[in-house]
Amino acid sequence: MLSAVFVPSERCASSEPTAGGTVRNFRTSATMSEDSVNSGTSNKCQVYVYLRESFVDVPVSEDDTCEDICSDLCQQLGIGPLVQLLVGLRIHEERWFLPPSARPQAGKKYELRVRFKIPKLSHLKSLDRKLFNYYYYQLRHDLLQSKIPEIEYDEYKNKILGYVVNDMYRKMVEDGVSVADLKRTYEDYIPRKINKEHSLLFFNWARTKVFNSLNKISNREHDVDYVKTVYIDDIDNLAPGYLYEEYNGHIPYPEEDGILKPGKCRVKIKFVPYSQPSSKPAKAGGGNGSKKGALKDDAEEQPGLKVFYSREWRHVANIDEIFTILVDNLTVNISIQDQSNLYSIDFGSQTELDSFVTCLAGYYRLMCKWTVYLCKPYLYSPSLNRLTDIKCHGPIGGKFSYRKILEKNSTVGANIVRQCETTYDTYYVDILECDNQMRTYKLKYGQSRWHVLRDGNRVDTYDELPEALLNLNPAIQKLYRLSPTEHDKSPNLQLCMPQNTMASKRMLRDAQEMRQVRPQIVNAAQELIINRNALKSEGDGFFNRTRADLLMPNNTKMEVTLRLLKDDKKKDHLGDFLQLADFWNSVDSLDIVKLYGVTLYKPVAMVMELSRDDPLDEFLRRHPKVSFGSLLAVAHSLARALYYLQEKQLVHGRIRCSSMLVTHYDRRENRLIAKLGDPGLCQLQQYTEQDLFWIPVEYHELGPREVQLLRGDLRADVWACSTTLWEIFSRGRPLRVPNAKQYLASGHRLKAPKETEEVSEIYYCMYNGWMADPDKRLSPQMIISKLVQAGQKGNYHQIGGTTNGTTHSGNGSFSAQSILSIETDSTVLQSHTDISSSSYTSNGSDCDARSNASSECSSQPLISNGGGSSHYSVGSSSGWNRPGQVDHFAHDCLAYIELSHGRTVTFQGKIGQGHYGNVYQGEISNALGDPIKVALKTINIGNAIDLNRAMKDFKREVEIMKKLNHRNIVRLLEFVDEPDRMVVVMEYIEHGSLERYLQYKRYDLTNLNKLNFAKDIASGMHHLFEKKIIHRDLAARNILVQDANWVKISDFGLAQVTDGNHYYYAQSTRSLPVKWYAPETLERQKYSPKSDVWSYGVTLYEMFTCNTPYSNVDIQNGEQLYDMIVRQGVRLRLSEEDREIDESLMQPCFDLDPHLRPSFQELLGYISNLIDQYGELIQPR
Repeated sequence: MLSAVFVPSERCASSEPTAGGTVRNFRTSATMSEDSVNSGTSNKCQVYVYLRESFVDVPVSEDDTCEDICSDLCQQLGIGPLVQLLVGLRIHEERWFLPPSARPQAGKKYELRVRFKIPKLSHLKSLDRKLFNYYYYQLRHDLLQSKIPEIEYDEYKNKILGYVVNDMYRKMVEDGVSVADLKRTYEDYIPRKINKEHSLLFFNWARTKVFNSLNKISNREHDVDYVKTVYIDDIDNLAPGYLYEEYNGHIPYPEEDGILKPGKCRVKIKFVPYSQPSSKPAKAGGGNGSKKGALKDDAEEQPGLKVFYSREWRHVANIDEIFTILVDNLTVNISIQDQSNLYSIDFGSQTELDSFVTCLAGYYRLMCKWTVYLCKPYLYSPSLNRLTDIKCHGPIGGKFSYRKILEKNSTVGANIVRQCETTYDTYYVDILECDNQMRTYKLKYGQSRWHVLRDGNRVDTYDELPEALLNLNPAIQKLYRLSPTEHDKSPNLQLCMPQNTMASKRMLRDAQEMRQVRPQIVNAAQELIINRNALKSEGDGFFNRTRADLLMPNNTKMEVTLRLLKDDKKKDHLGDFLQLADFWNSVDSLDIVKLYGVTLYKPVAMVMELSRDDPLDEFLRRHPKVSFGSLLAVAHSLARALYYLQEKQLVHGRIRCSSMLVTHYDRRENRLIAKLGDPGLCQLQQYTEQDLFWIPVEYHELGPREVQLLRGDLRADVWACSTTLWEIFSRGRPLRVPNAKQYLASGHRLKAPKETEEVSEIYYCMYNGWMADPDKRLSPQMIISKLVQAGQKGNYHQIGGTTNGTTHSGNGSFSAQSILSIETDSTVLQSHTDISSSSYTSNGSDCDARSNASSECSSQPLISNGGGSSHYSVGSSSGWNRPGQVDHFAHDCLAYIELSHGRTVTFQGKIGQGHYGNVYQGEISNALGDPIKVALKTINIGNAIDLNRAMKDFKREVEIMKKLNHRNIVRLLEFVDEPDRMVVVMEYIEHGSLERYLQYKRYDLTNLNKLNFAKDIASGMHHLFEKKIIHRDLAARNILVQDANWVKISDFGLAQVTDGNHYYYAQSTRSLPVKWYAPETLERQKYSPKSDVWSYGVTLYEMFTCNTPYSNVDIQNGEQLYDMIVRQGVRLRLSEEDREIDESLMQPCFDLDPHLRPSFQELLGYISNLIDQYGELIQPR
């Protein structure tokens, strides 16, 4: 239980951090005596802690925020940083929560509560056992105090009595209380409402029922966590809305049957994060502390923000459809995707409004974008501000960090700074070092300094974080710090993301339905009437443009725009045209010109949504009287288009005012609609010096190779958008500045257009999109927010986008996304200069190459890129870049294979590479059950260098795996053997290889963890011995980690079944992992279970040192290693502090005589003796 004395953690007292990579003003951690805690309350607030079942005095300074208090309390309760954002401070005896940035008031009472709901609450146990335990006591308290409105005590009295039995049994198991003592204190476990409202007769009946049930289960041996899990899950099924918050407000009357009443109506508001089927009709009072209303709720069909009006809950928006939240006095204005007007709600008090806003903002961080706080700057997260300032990721975990570094910037020195998941004020730095090896360093922040924890308990201390980073490995001359982005989709951050994010797809009924949802191949001769008189050439030299009538069913037609590939370009650029059409086919937004289809013969053309003949810049020059409000609406449409593309991880590459097309203009209403058009064949167009205004300054010196990186950079589109905004509000004025490169490099930026001088938010979007530091440039979401603010200030109507249609996009869907983008957001750390965010000034003079930077970068000017000489084939990756696109099985698109019994296996992202093929993540699914995550090992028969050996090895591996059934060996699920492919379907192991796991978990793993790993490996290897199988490739890279105390042996590509002699001589030569091989194997290629024991010893070295074997020696071949081992007597050794493990477990594996090496059965005995010294971990399997 929680002590009465709390020790505050070191934390930042100010709400805004300082620049320069240092978080200043951290309060020194000091233990407060009980006397100091309880002496007066003038500078203290009281917080109810459910685990202790009482209030605790917490000191409050004038700079402390709600988030700081929660962090301190969580630290004292042992709740880790990973789950801290799930917790909040609720005002005592009210329903409203304090915002993270609010200052708790001295003398007031609050409650520390789990606020945000994860998909399955009992899974808190695997995330953070302490928070799981705390939530149990919170739930128990609310049940006993009758504060769960969904649980009707008259209706569910038998259920409630079951909870009473569960609670009493939990007390017996957890605290060793006898049944007799429990019966004497029976009333302590009965909800207060039953105590007060029910008769003595009922009370006696209930007591008898409870006692009988307790007697029946008292002798059972249930784990206390299991008892709590049953309690939590059952109440969650009965009351799924327990953690949901319900608010009261006023909104404009909703439209009813086309009639819009004036004025406002009273509504209830709540946010429902998950679809939640309910066995009973949901009620208007489903949230905490709210009143009932006998009405049906549609939460099981559509989660999201809802209002209760006219006796039903109505859906407003999904959480990922919300762009931003603005507050004006007691009114909340919500900008929602594809809605023209802001959604406004009036609240009765500031406290209720703030609680509502932070509810949405919190769920948005935990479900969509962890780095985005929806209602900044009105409300914010102090901890997020601090992390942003030092370019530090949240607790993303090492696995995610390693993958991001390797996929985003595979240069030596690429690194990520991230929060530790378990310990406060602790950070990890993952760095890609020489030989493509990742290494993790541990830093702690305390007493306003950064402390680097070195091997041998040495600590180096630095004043600034950049200085600490540069000294982690002085051999690395340049460090490229990757910053957090809103596209980071780590499971550790998205704790509230629904578990099944990809809904099953409905099969379309017929071809007609298909025509309604996807662009089509159009027969030009039969379905188009082309206006030849309107034909005009586009400026890019590749296309002509004209209008046409597209003939539709039922004797109807629709006017469209045709973009025709010029006849003289077809021979060389047909593939480029098809690639452009394929790219635009995936785009489906109201703010982007729609592709209806393509024609493939006479003419080769794209059939597009109708637009005027002139692009937006020409239109604005010819119509100088277009209203400022219309310009703002067009700017907003551009920002929404950019937001859509970046959410889809698509790079446009040619955002200009000339790329926006006018689709509607009403002179009388002064209404203008312009949409972003396609980029054309931009990869073939040469850049000129004037293009530099649309290109980020860090690319102004790059040559042809680096231009391709520019075309894959999402943030380059943000820069171009900012310049396009300048064009819009300059009414299409041509941008001609002599020597543009020097102008921008010297720190100059375009001045604010005159019409925007009174609306500062507009130039804010431009200027902050042109920041020299890519990490400081505005996101599209923030641009939208600022433009909405600008519209509010000037009372401009309908700035939210178009209204001439319905959305084509899958709004609100949580589509699977890669964990990475190819944004150029790494900061170059060079020499010992201050390389924090503050080093970027507006003069733009510190603009190093940021994406895959290397010493080979060309210094040629950008305009000499030679873009016109390149040709691209269909499906080439060198055209329109899709950051995050993964390498799929045999194709660039998703693939699946049919299995028996109506099942299919779908290939997803590539996760590894083997001798003759690749390893992919995938899913097995059928019509009845949920998809099962699997690993898919393939052999590409067409590409195998030695086809016979590849097929033989692959089939041998399958035959061996079929014989194995052990909890420490990866299971074979299916084998697909077809003429054109072979696929092994295996169980998916969550944390990947032990080799990599050891690197990013090196500071978290104890010797007990490692001994449990050693026990699992030895157990699995003993099973192989019993099956007469030699692994021949035992190493940390071929051990997969299920969790922190469970590993499995994998990769049987080199394994062999032996005869009765238990040994095997290799008959062929191939590339082999000699560092793990025994001397007899190095000498004469003899393999046996005892050679596997030698490899096991090397694997132990990898585990206990988190290092590669013989890393200090350049081993060229097996002969050299044999000489070291046999003639020089060299052995791998552990450190002095692990001497007992080294001598009793590892060294016996390295005996030169194979017969003297222990068997795996004997090794299990050695390990058990060592585990006894640490205390054996007992856990359910």
